[in-house]
Amino acid sequence: MLYVAGVYILHQLLFMHGFIKRIVAKKNCCLHNECFCNHSFHYISGIVFPCFKSIVNGYRFFLHSIIILAGMFVFVQHCCCQLPDYHVQQFDYSSGIRPGNIIALTKDSKGFLWILYNRSVQRFDGSRVVNFKPGNDLANILCDDKGRLWLNSRKKVFYFNEGRQVFEEVPVAAQNGNNPLGSLFILPGKPVMLSSLNTIYVYNETVKRFIYAEVNKHISPPYDELNFTSFRNSVFFQRGDYVFRYNTYSNRLDSIKNINPQFIYPFSEDSAIVSAWNNISYWNNFVKHTTTAITAPAIEGPYTSKYLNVRDAKLMAANKYLIASASGLFQYDNISNTFLALNIYESGEQKHTADYTSYLYIDPDNFVWMITGNGISRFSLNGQSFGLLRMNKQGLNLPATIDNIRGITGDGKHDFWLASANGFIHWNRKINDWTVYLPQEGSRDQLSYPAVRGIAWDGRYVILGPGDLGIWLFNPETKKYRRPLYESDSTKQLSEQDYIDAITTLQNGNHVITGKDAIYILDGKTYMLKRLKTQASGENSNFCFQTPDGFVWLTTQLGLHLFDNNMNYLGPVTLPNNQMLVRAGFATADNRFLFTLNNGLYIAVRKGNQVLVTKYSDVFDNIFIASLYQDEKGTIWASSDNGIYSYDTLHKRLHLYDYTDNVQGYGFSPNCWYRSEDGTLFFGGTNGLNYLNPEKMSRQNDHLKVYISYIKLFNDSVVYNISSVRDIPYNERSFEVGFAAPYYNNAGKVQYRYRLAGFDNVWTNLGNNNQLRFTGLGPGKYVLEVQASINNVDWVNTPSAFPFIIDVPFWLNGWFLLCCLVCALVLIFFSIKSRNRRLHLKQEELEVEQAINHFASSMYQQQSVREVLWDVARNCIGRLHFEDCVIYELDKEKQVLCQVAAYGAKSPKAFTIITPIEIPVGKGITGYVAQTGQPVIVKNTLEDERYIVDDKRRLSEITVPVMIEDAVFGVIDCEHSKKSFFTQKHLHILQTIASLCAGKIMNIKAEAEKAAAEKSLMETKQKMAEVEMQALRAQMNPHFIFNCLNSINRYIVKSDQATASLYLTRFAKLIRLILDNSNNQTVTLSSELEALKLYIEMESIRFEKQFTYTITTDEDVCPDSLFVPPLIIQPYVENSIWHGLLHKEEAGHLSVHLSISNNVLQCMIEDNGIGRQRAMELKSKSVSSKKSLGMKLTEDRLALLNKHVQFDATVEISDLKYDDGSAAGTRVIIMIPVDQ
Repeated sequence: MLYVAGVYILHQLLFMHGFIKRIVAKKNCCLHNECFCNHSFHYISGIVFPCFKSIVNGYRFFLHSIIILAGMFVFVQHCCCQLPDYHVQQFDYSSGIRPGNIIALTKDSKGFLWILYNRSVQRFDGSRVVNFKPGNDLANILCDDKGRLWLNSRKKVFYFNEGRQVFEEVPVAAQNGNNPLGSLFILPGKPVMLSSLNTIYVYNETVKRFIYAEVNKHISPPYDELNFTSFRNSVFFQRGDYVFRYNTYSNRLDSIKNINPQFIYPFSEDSAIVSAWNNISYWNNFVKHTTTAITAPAIEGPYTSKYLNVRDAKLMAANKYLIASASGLFQYDNISNTFLALNIYESGEQKHTADYTSYLYIDPDNFVWMITGNGISRFSLNGQSFGLLRMNKQGLNLPATIDNIRGITGDGKHDFWLASANGFIHWNRKINDWTVYLPQEGSRDQLSYPAVRGIAWDGRYVILGPGDLGIWLFNPETKKYRRPLYESDSTKQLSEQDYIDAITTLQNGNHVITGKDAIYILDGKTYMLKRLKTQASGENSNFCFQTPDGFVWLTTQLGLHLFDNNMNYLGPVTLPNNQMLVRAGFATADNRFLFTLNNGLYIAVRKGNQVLVTKYSDVFDNIFIASLYQDEKGTIWASSDNGIYSYDTLHKRLHLYDYTDNVQGYGFSPNCWYRSEDGTLFFGGTNGLNYLNPEKMSRQNDHLKVYISYIKLFNDSVVYNISSVRDIPYNERSFEVGFAAPYYNNAGKVQYRYRLAGFDNVWTNLGNNNQLRFTGLGPGKYVLEVQASINNVDWVNTPSAFPFIIDVPFWLNGWFLLCCLVCALVLIFFSIKSRNRRLHLKQEELEVEQAINHFASSMYQQQSVREVLWDVARNCIGRLHFEDCVIYELDKEKQVLCQVAAYGAKSPKAFTIITPIEIPVGKGITGYVAQTGQPVIVKNTLEDERYIVDDKRRLSEITVPVMIEDAVFGVIDCEHSKKSFFTQKHLHILQTIASLCAGKIMNIKAEAEKAAAEKSLMETKQKMAEVEMQALRAQMNPHFIFNCLNSINRYIVKSDQATASLYLTRFAKLIRLILDNSNNQTVTLSSELEALKLYIEMESIRFEKQFTYTITTDEDVCPDSLFVPPLIIQPYVENSIWHGLLHKEEAGHLSVHLSISNNVLQCMIEDNGIGRQRAMELKSKSVSSKKSLGMKLTEDRLALLNKHVQFDATVEISDLKYDDGSAAGTRVIIMIPVDQ
């Protein structure tokens, strides 16, 4: 418009006389603004001045030139337009970066981001931060053309040693504290250069230090070393109020005076922006030698100023610059002199860019890095992949659910209508203007229900389908709502209670409204709402899709249905595996229906009256897809809970874009997408609106680079120069390999895999793990290959593989193995020899042991000395294979050896010796052994004069003494006809046999002596016991007889003949029983009780019935089969009568009770006499004497019985008491073991 208006004005002024002056004035005004670079100025001048010459030559040529001039004039006018949206990615504390004190940024050739602080440097790869501390007061950082990293402070310069992973100081020629260092910079084709207060240095590769640069010949110090920069071949620096430009190619130096210059930002070799301390930036034109304040672009924002205050500027493309200023971020076109404001979004919120950043860095991948107060921000100049808008972040005070987008529609250009969970929204994308229409609860003349799911725009009305309370038509011009017309009251009532899922506009202009209870058709002209009565109407309909051929695919909760272009029902579509719910769908350009079920992606194709459904791809299996869209290239875009997928159907590649790609989280709304006329694709979800241009999306692997960063050996030494590691010692073959792939979009997406050639040729996936540990690799050659990928399809290799060798240990070398083999053979030989010797010795020991065991076992069975000796002689021949064996016994009185046992020729039958001989002690070999007690082996009897021939001569002899108590008992003499037959083994066996024989003989003699002694002892004891028993019986009988005769005498004296006769009869009977039992150690219990009864009756008669008595037995007591010592009970009964009952004033009672338990007879004797204590007090000497003698005799008898018969008889005497403690009598319990 400006261009046309300018041309029109020039035509109107064509014949005016002052035209040329006005043209020249206008040109000078433009040059005064200095809004274009030198080559632009020359280009315009080259057109303007020929135009003046043409005016003189002719009118037509003049008119032509004036039109061209006007066009150029209008083109270079200062203006402000709007760029596309840029969505920044933020890196802060969560990434390990320390915000607030960052000085500068740069990227190295590997893609690592280096972050400079005043006292440290960080290296960042998108996920991991490595810290370095080369020094203090750091000021600048630079990556040169060779990929080397440089930084400097006011006093030192450092470069990064890649092999050691440290910053090393670089010497600077004649550097001292009076020449502080300034800035690092690079000129085309030159090494790194360094400014200082008085000198400019250049790095010399030969001496590895900074030396004086040639430019010092043309630039005289001092100058501001910190304000030193370059553009191509020109160096810009400050000295006082002057800004100098030095061209290293032409060696030309010139300057422009400024007002308190602070920073210099060169835009070309002939122009620069100079920011002054007064917060105004000036164009410095070194062609015109002019300086002009830059007018700030007119934009909205918190910072408004007449002039622009530039904080940083970077070249972003040819003649295009990115400028950070106090007013905001701009793109400046150096040709058209236009400032374009950048729209910056962060997490869906538009950010004001005034004072947003004061540092810009554009990396080789065309990403802009900015230092901000919160850390570091980044965006791509090539166009953002995904845009994210959130209505609630546009400075509006709205409900949180306003960002839950359910449906999208629009005019295809700039006007968009969005259905949300809380009303609907109008968005003018051109001016980025938002109008929100919230529901009015309880209203009857406008939208009252919050959630709107279905929405459509027909150019007149916005058709709204809320979740309840009916359909509305909204007129954007009048801002009024109205209801549609209804074909019937039932339709009206049903629709106003229905839950609307979606509204789809058909090709004929009508609208299909899918609801839970019915399907409706809204006439696009009359706005009459009608119900569509089909099989699908009652299945809770969801969404509707129309292919270019007019056919309509409608989804419900129970399946998929097909209609023609007039919505005539054609029938249901059979889905695979009895599935019913279609999640998402898309009508393709080739009249197919693309849709997803629970188990993947399918395609439906109509062929005549049939529909063929097939599996389209399995890449979306087990992925919940919300919306589907296929672009012109065939790529399928699918929104899901994981993010947005792109599926390249040509190359079968699937790629996921997630939150790090600026894709909203929390899921997307079903079938909620919209494609505008400019190709932008929109997806609505629960957290805003995502948009992208599918045709402009880059599907490269994001320039991914992967490097092996270090090798950590077993001894914890870390090697960074991987090429220096070739041979790895065998004892360090457990090592760790680290690798990194700088990636800043989402480091979690980077996947690694490796392959170790020489071990396994299969690629092994590591996931996101960037460390690999090897343990126990064998010796050999290996090559480690590492790859990284973003999508698990396109894999990027490291620049070079890592070949290495695990050294062969010395023990696996040939010489060592040969030595080991020889040693092993020698060891095996001696081991076998030693083993055989041990086995032989063990076999001999076993034979010896077996022989000895045989002899011992055989001797054990013999019972006499004679049998033992004959058994030994027999076994020496039979077991030891001797030919002759003779055993001699020493006759100590005669001092001769007598043959007592033999086997062989001397003994043709058992226990018989033919012609036994006697050998004196000391004569012959046998006599010598008997004399000395030492065994002898004669290997050849022909050479031994001591040999005595018995039956015949034999050539070898062995003789062993039999020692008993260190004295010779006898000699075992064995012979064999073979020389040297007897060995030490035979000697050992015979010595052992002799020892066993001696022991057996001693045992036999000891046993015989013991048996004789025991027999004699038993006989003696038995005789003594019998004598004692007879003596005791002899003592007892006179005592009892005396008492009885004394009683008879008393009755005779008293002339009581009857009693005397009765008593005498009882006495005679008792005496007879006593005499019958006197010769027996035991009598039957019945006999004992009979005698006891006679005795008690006699005492009762004697004491004139002064007491009564009872004798009882238990039922299990059989008196005739039990045997007890005679008169064992009577003394205790006598004691009860005499000491207990006779001293009682009234009549007493005596009881005797017998019982048996466990072969023990218990006899309990009780009386109710005066008790033992009272009896002792009476001290009746006669009674005491009788008691003492009878009781003592009985106790002695029991003791003797216990000793002789080994009884365990006991007597227990106890006093009986009344309750008041007075004596109630005495109880005696006798326990006698008995045999039944």
